[in-house]
Amino acid sequence: MAEISEHLSSLQASFERWPATDGAAFRAAADPSTNIEIRGFGPWAGGEIGCGVSHIRIWQRIVEQKTPWAIVLEDDARLCAPLPANMEDWDLPADADIVLLNDRSLPGPTLHRGKKFSYAEVAGGAGTDGYLVSYAGAKKLLAVTRPLSNPLDFQMYAHFNSIQAADRYPYFWRLPRNPEAAHVGLNAHRILPALITHPGTDSTIGNWRHPRARFYCRTLLGVNYDSDGDDGPRSYHGPSYYSVMSPKNPSTTPTKAFVEEPKRRVKKRSVLPAPFFRGIDISHCHEEKAGSTAAVLADHGVDTVRLSVWVDDESAMSLKRTLHMAKAASERGLRIYLALHYSDTWADPGRQDKPRAWRRHGIGQLVDQIHDYTKNVVDRFYRNEIPLSIVQLGNEITNGLLWAKDNEDERTGGRLHPPVNQLKSWQIDDQWFIISELLQAADAGVAAGLPAGEDVRTMLHLDRGADIDGALWWLEKSSAVGISSDLIGLSFYGMWHNGATIANLARIQELRERYPNRPVVLCETAYPYRPFTDDLVKDLSVGEFPLSPAGQQKYLEAALSAVRQVPNCAGLFWWGACFTDSRVAPSIDRFLAHALFDANGQPLPALRAFRGVPQAQ
Repeated sequence: MAEISEHLSSLQASFERWPATDGAAFRAAADPSTNIEIRGFGPWAGGEIGCGVSHIRIWQRIVEQKTPWAIVLEDDARLCAPLPANMEDWDLPADADIVLLNDRSLPGPTLHRGKKFSYAEVAGGAGTDGYLVSYAGAKKLLAVTRPLSNPLDFQMYAHFNSIQAADRYPYFWRLPRNPEAAHVGLNAHRILPALITHPGTDSTIGNWRHPRARFYCRTLLGVNYDSDGDDGPRSYHGPSYYSVMSPKNPSTTPTKAFVEEPKRRVKKRSVLPAPFFRGIDISHCHEEKAGSTAAVLADHGVDTVRLSVWVDDESAMSLKRTLHMAKAASERGLRIYLALHYSDTWADPGRQDKPRAWRRHGIGQLVDQIHDYTKNVVDRFYRNEIPLSIVQLGNEITNGLLWAKDNEDERTGGRLHPPVNQLKSWQIDDQWFIISELLQAADAGVAAGLPAGEDVRTMLHLDRGADIDGALWWLEKSSAVGISSDLIGLSFYGMWHNGATIANLARIQELRERYPNRPVVLCETAYPYRPFTDDLVKDLSVGEFPLSPAGQQKYLEAALSAVRQVPNCAGLFWWGACFTDSRVAPSIDRFLAHALFDANGQPLPALRAFRGVPQAQ
């Protein structure tokens, strides 16, 4: 304190000391009376919480006192030149909400040349060690940090309009953008030359910070921390300081009014009790036969149909085609379960290609695109009077979705890596943060597309029905970065997945014990009714049941019985039931053999198994 007082006094800068929040003993800011909301920080990330809350409380004071402009300096900031005493001496850009005074933020092209300083839009960087903020800017900052869920500098920088415009590698600034204030942006500038230096004193920037801080330091600054910070937290560097500037000539003060934009709707978890869905995937059915196929399915006890949709309007699973088929099924009393692949073709653990129209998007654009696309698709269904029961966000996303191409930086997409990969743990974790932003935006898109008063269940779909340990690992990692859903979907194929036996279906119970409020759906399963010629299976000659119509029927009856015995299992869907028409999909024999209709389009005996399942509530 004595050192800072002497330094500021030598530069003729009066200041007020602002006591910082002690993050390690964080209590008061959790009190609703402070109007500060915190999410997603581990108890060991107290320094990050304390830093963020300290600034938020300063902004609250600025707004309460209607202070036109204020300078905020952290205790490790060092002024390298005197501060202008009057607002007119700053000669600010007319639209400025905040001006960064440090040398750690990256300036873009110079946009405004004043009497003493030049100003450039902020193009990157980090740090909240020193800035000039307006009353309107403080109000915006309060909006974008409610809740505070990321390191403060990255969360506030994410809402700088210029940062959002620079959404390309290596600047993935949009990642920590607050979905509850998605459309609130600040006009941020960097002063040239800098008035503040950062001497690089010891701080909590490294292994002892919020894991997202380490991620953004690596991604944005090229600073790599391999340790996971098991050594425990270091102390946070105490108080911040700010001096209040009162302009002698109010007419020189920017007067841009703050107008809070609509918040991005957040999908609330469904309160509807999940029925037991008795389902068939009819994506492969030709659209001309959608109505007659739906009638046959309903007659055999099926109550829900699953439909895939791809992004490209000219693709085999286009939205237009899917709407037509869903309408036909809905008119025959069947529920609709929509599987969004976020691709122009099939998405599965081995391929998660970006749609052609999205391939040049950076992560920030992908986040907006996946939200808006999801919103539009859901809205189109309800405008066509087709209610939805389930919306699946991605298809078999065990290894992520919207992958970057092989020749691109991996962080321009959402590929995930299993723990057996040779990558270091931090590289795996980095991609989880990207997936979190994508899936949370998709989830919000569902909410935005729903009419008022409507509810729908969202699902995350993995290919791990025969690998419950793998499913538990994935769900644990995803929950840690804020990913959730109403339902957990699993694929389970007796001919293709190791350990996919009827007895092993009982392990679904373990998901219920860990996630009691997220029912599980066996959303893809199938079994062949005859031998087939393709050799891309683990063993053509061995199956748990005979490769015959009777064997297929016994498999479905046994699978239905097994999942019905799991209290939290909410249904079963047969994939490829209509895989008989080469106009829709290639005639690959291993798929054709798993259909529930024969080559002449007649129902096979297995379809009758659904009649024995009790009616859903």
